[in-house]
Amino acid sequence: MKQLRMALPAFVLLLTACSAPAPVQGSPTAGAAVPVADLLSVTAPGAVPAEPYGLTTASGARITFTLPTPVTDPAVAAIDAYRAKVGAAPVSYLVADVDNRAGTAPVNLYTVNAFNEEGRQSTFTSVADALHSWAPTFSYDFGWSMNGKSLDEEQGAALKREANNLYNADITDVDTAERTTVILASPDAELPTEFTRVAVQPSVTGGEEEAHPLR
Repeated sequence: MKQLRMALPAFVLLLTACSAPAPVQGSPTAGAAVPVADLLSVTAPGAVPAEPYGLTTASGARITFTLPTPVTDPAVAAIDAYRAKVGAAPVSYLVADVDNRAGTAPVNLYTVNAFNEEGRQSTFTSVADALHSWAPTFSYDFGWSMNGKSLDEEQGAALKREANNLYNADITDVDTAERTTVILASPDAELPTEFTRVAVQPSVTGGEEEAHPLR
């Protein structure tokens, strides 16, 4: 079941904050709305061979995922469509199947860290972090803004509602006897071509546990 989050990290709580970033130099004045497509120019991420990984945690939960998960996966379709709509930079996704039916403790899939042979680290965290960074913010002085540019009332409110709906559908907590899908994202869109170590942190307070290729 989706558990009510009573204590979220500060950067997630900012999703509903009522303060807008200071206008950047050269940005339009307050109230001068701009098309969403003009907010940011981005390029597509590079293609990385996807590989299935899995582990059984110390508490008995079975976690499997494809690293990275293609953006064509139905689980991330609406999320990536929103990212493209607001002109945010591409990200890498990780969609995990968390089967805790044999587990003895709840799972909170906190982070997944992937390393290549040179020691480069790519970190995946809750997709809520990405949604927070993409969504517009509101200020009583300047109204709706995103990426330092102003949006009109209708546009800003609609984009915020869409982000909130996606955020509210996000699940990271998987109780014992449950099985569900957890979505993570990494700002590292250009991932290494292969990984030599993949470490999963299945709870906020616990340590990392190793995931291994399934083929």
